[in-house]
Amino acid sequence: MGTAIAYGMDKLGFGVIGMDTNVKAANNMPKGNMDFFVVDDVEDIFNGIVALGPPPDIVISSLPYHQTEEVGTWCVDNQLRYCDLGGRVDVSAAINEWAEKKAMKPVFTDLGLAPGLVNILAEQGYKEVLGGERGDVHVEMMVGGLPDYHESVDNPLRYKVTWSVDGLINEYRDDCIVLEDGEIKTVKGMSGVETFETESLGKVEAFYTSGGASHSIHSMKNRGVTNCSYKTIRYKGHGDMVRFLIRNCNLDDETLNKVFNDGCGHANKDEVIVIAKVKKANKTWRKEKLIKSDDQFSAMQKATAFSICSVASIMANGEMEGNKEQHRDYWDKYNAALSYADVPFDKFHSNLNKLGIDI
Repeated sequence: MGTAIAYGMDKLGFGVIGMDTNVKAANNMPKGNMDFFVVDDVEDIFNGIVALGPPPDIVISSLPYHQTEEVGTWCVDNQLRYCDLGGRVDVSAAINEWAEKKAMKPVFTDLGLAPGLVNILAEQGYKEVLGGERGDVHVEMMVGGLPDYHESVDNPLRYKVTWSVDGLINEYRDDCIVLEDGEIKTVKGMSGVETFETESLGKVEAFYTSGGASHSIHSMKNRGVTNCSYKTIRYKGHGDMVRFLIRNCNLDDETLNKVFNDGCGHANKDEVIVIAKVKKANKTWRKEKLIKSDDQFSAMQKATAFSICSVASIMANGEMEGNKEQHRDYWDKYNAALSYADVPFDKFHSNLNKLGIDI
């Protein structure tokens, strides 16, 4: 993801400084206005940022979730703009709470694909359906990172690995929060199964998984939305098999890791399907987008990294901080911890277009 982020920020006109503990990561950095430093640990990252001299316009973390909290809170303490790919509810909550107390510059967690791109799409649907008013609305967010439909998927799980297996197992196992009939509820991961027809992949299934909704659930509830949820899309039959392995067989994480890595294998080509749907009474807004891999990046890299690049470039230019909306005799201010509703959709869309994604 760091490689694709570096590429995206370079294309959007920024100089990029990459840091990684893996010396081989330097070989993956695309050519352009970039430098790369090998670091030993997170503390070394902090020392490197300080040693650069003038502070960076923004710090973007594509670190694993168990390291992002330390980086995020350090950026808050040092008055740096910060964003990350997130995906872990408790870690993002800790960073955002610290930002609300201490931040002088904006912070934006959970800015990848899901959470990230699909949540921003859902916000745009909300705005178009309600026109700025409050009301009884249903919001559905769905994403699937899948092996390319044309690639042979000859295993019982109808799946090949397209991203972190550890992250995959976590989102299947963990409980999920949903907004149902105006109340926030906790449901089991992989519950709420539904089968439906898509424009791009035909018949698929979807079920609740953790992390993808991020702070959309609470922000939607605060605006009067009655139902809001996030689900993962898979080829039909996948959910039954994985629930059997997790619930009935009670397999541990190490064994499940082998099932996915060794049994399913990794996709040579992948695709990402993104669906956001907003409904109020007889009015429905729906967006479906299929993103495919190319010779340079996987679909998962493009959908995840280019989304964070798009928002990071807006933040780095000094937008989404300070005054937000003018009233008769006062201004609403942006919160230090930004939300998906804060993203200016036209600029977000324009940046994605520059990176080859049209939503």
